[in-house]
Amino acid sequence: MVNVRPAWESIARSRRAWLTALIVLPACAAGVLLDQAFAQRLPLWLEIPTLIIFVLLFAWISAGFWTALVGFVLLLRGGSHKTPGSPEQRLVQPRPQVKTAILMPIYNEEVERVAAGLQATYRSLALAGALSHFEFFLLSDTRDPAVWLKEEMAWSALCKALQGFGRIHYRRRPVNNKAKSGNVADFCRRWGKDYEYMVVLDADSVMRGETLLRLLEMMEGNPQVGIIQTQPLAVNRETLYARLQQFAHRLYGPLFSTGLRFWQLGDGHYIGHNAILRTAPFVQHCALPVLPGRPPLGGALLSHDFVEAALMAKGGWEVWFVPGLEGSYEEVPPTLIDDLKRDRRWAQGNLQHLRLLSSEGLRSAHRFLFVNGAMSFLAAPLWGLFLLLGGVAAWHWQSPLGLGGVALDNAWTVEPLPLWIFGITATLLLAPKFMAIFWVFWQRDLAVRYGGLWRLGWSVLLETLFSVLMAPIRMVFHSQFVIQALLGRSVRWGAQVRGDQATSWGDALGSFGWCSAMGLILAALLYPLLGGWHFGWLLPILLGLSAAVPLAVLTSRASLGRAARARGLFVIPEEYCPPLELQGLAQGRLVDLPQFTGDPFVQVVVDPQLNAIHAALQRNRPGVWPKAAALCHKALALGPQHLTGRERNILLSDRHSMLALHRAVWSLADEERIADWGVALPEGA
Repeated sequence: MVNVRPAWESIARSRRAWLTALIVLPACAAGVLLDQAFAQRLPLWLEIPTLIIFVLLFAWISAGFWTALVGFVLLLRGGSHKTPGSPEQRLVQPRPQVKTAILMPIYNEEVERVAAGLQATYRSLALAGALSHFEFFLLSDTRDPAVWLKEEMAWSALCKALQGFGRIHYRRRPVNNKAKSGNVADFCRRWGKDYEYMVVLDADSVMRGETLLRLLEMMEGNPQVGIIQTQPLAVNRETLYARLQQFAHRLYGPLFSTGLRFWQLGDGHYIGHNAILRTAPFVQHCALPVLPGRPPLGGALLSHDFVEAALMAKGGWEVWFVPGLEGSYEEVPPTLIDDLKRDRRWAQGNLQHLRLLSSEGLRSAHRFLFVNGAMSFLAAPLWGLFLLLGGVAAWHWQSPLGLGGVALDNAWTVEPLPLWIFGITATLLLAPKFMAIFWVFWQRDLAVRYGGLWRLGWSVLLETLFSVLMAPIRMVFHSQFVIQALLGRSVRWGAQVRGDQATSWGDALGSFGWCSAMGLILAALLYPLLGGWHFGWLLPILLGLSAAVPLAVLTSRASLGRAARARGLFVIPEEYCPPLELQGLAQGRLVDLPQFTGDPFVQVVVDPQLNAIHAALQRNRPGVWPKAAALCHKALALGPQHLTGRERNILLSDRHSMLALHRAVWSLADEERIADWGVALPEGA
């Protein structure tokens, strides 16, 4: 890389200076006004921490407001891609020899959904006429032997259906260290030198062929760029919870993403999927550090994407976010429980990022992204502490003698906080919703694809109501996640739920029963203690906490989601007029994949075709043969049902063992042992 300062850097510095001023100055001014309201009414030990937390939270929510406002203005003016240096401005047709690897790391996923998504993307690329530049890699970290074998058979079926042998590859790692980041790193070590670029997908990702080609053209035309990140749209879910999330992301997302691009420019972020990366600098610069100390705040990084973007920028490469590039899709968690499970992992990963703030050479924009990511979770305990301090202040104010023995005649009617605080907070939080509605109205034809203005208005109103009720639930859980991380309780990155699975009442009680109980108990205690006005400030929070169990159950119902869609509520444009890729995804689920009617391990051992496919994907491992040979004898003597999952994995991962076991099973003469494997005896035997 040649170290030439790009034109966008001076523009970015100016914009970020304005953003800092817009965040800091109003927050400080609001703090001064609140201090005047607190004067002579609160002791210093209560006044100072309340003011500090208020200023931090005010700055936090105002950053989102200004980002949405800038995005709104830019959308009205035609987008944010006109800044000098934007990769959209320079597109170059890919060289004939250029190769891009499309990576899909998977871990115990729903195989049918993975195959359908890969198939939809593959066919879209073929329609775009760009297939010659791309190859696909299914990179498995799956531990469940049954799922592993289904993946292999799905790969074989896809290659046959799409004529993709040599273009669609499958590899399973025997040891899945460092989760997804380790999976991608393993690909880079083995095959990265053969591919100039790589596109990283999630197991639920789908991308339009023209979008992938456009990303490749941007990379070809902008040799200084290391990563280009798209804005994936949330699609395809049916539960009410997921439909609320899809609607909110689709309606409000363009404002925030366009505004974010305005501040970031070439110091953009990377979310780990639906993005294209330049392979050589990624390998050179993006080896993840191991933090000193033990997990959760030490050890291997649980969230890798922000760090990889920061390391790429540290190496002198630009990272761009291109929210205006359509044709990038993903799926959201179907229920509140699944969403919070994901947040639990993200909370630990984002808190780890704070330990990297002092690293040498990082650009200020990426240090801010680390802080911003951590604040997504630290804001929760700060809100909780602010409410607690406000409750203590309210208790002081409702006292018949007030503070210092001065009587307060209106102690039961005076507001605990000035009304302007509520007004400004509501404005900062709700204004982006009105901007989004105005933007849709401005487009006119876009309103129809949201179900029409009338239904759009009702959808926004109901989504806001649900958001208000869910906010305190998230607050207490995010606070719990932060406290657990600080106390040393770590979490592992596991498989994610991809299907629309409803939450039972039992599961909801187990996960949220304490939350509902806390809300009801607090309501019973605080109403007589604080009085009507003070209690009113806390009512939305107490309602949300108290309703946690029924909210978790009802919003997980796909039937309610479908009923809302039938009435035109929470509809997104991609449902009104589905893109070909999403139509292909739905149809791809109907494609016949090899089905295991019994034990997949037994079928792969016995069936000649399945055994040949599996064995072809393995390598001989002489080091495990003594143990594998003993396991073969055990399986033949006692039957496959006596093998543990780990023992099956040992046999499955060794080519020689699987071929030997196949031959041995077909050579059995004992009827009882033959029955264990489901092998039919020849006629006359």
